[in-house]
Amino acid sequence: MKFTFQKSERLTQVKIIDSLFQKDSQIVAQRFVYPFRVLYQFGPQPLEFPQILISVPKRKFKKAVDRNLIKRRIREAYRLNKTFHLGEGKEKLPDFLAFVYIASTIEPFDRINKKMQQVLHEFSNTKKDATEIS
Repeated sequence: MKFTFQKSERLTQVKIIDSLFQKDSQIVAQRFVYPFRVLYQFGPQPLEFPQILISVPKRKFKKAVDRNLIKRRIREAYRLNKTFHLGEGKEKLPDFLAFVYIASTIEPFDRINKKMQQVLHEFSNTKKDATEIS
């Protein structure tokens, strides 16, 4: 499997993004693994690859350069680690994932990569729950 991050893996549908960030939603679950808050849901039809969204708050990082650096690091960590959690015999990752960066400092890539591995490992070891879209 290639270590790529194609356009089809980016979450761009406004309706799904709105449903991910809707307050008190019953179809969206979340996990906190510092420096991430991960919002996720399963879709009605399974996708080949999960679609992800990366968000870095402008309130904490005023400079676009800093926000883009963090997003690049998160994207690279996901790209390198997703193939180990999408293979045969693994529990399926959620169809839609939103990674919200909650740290107030710029973390080094090694720490982001380690935490991304932890997040994906938790998803590949848990069962699909009642977070499906009707």
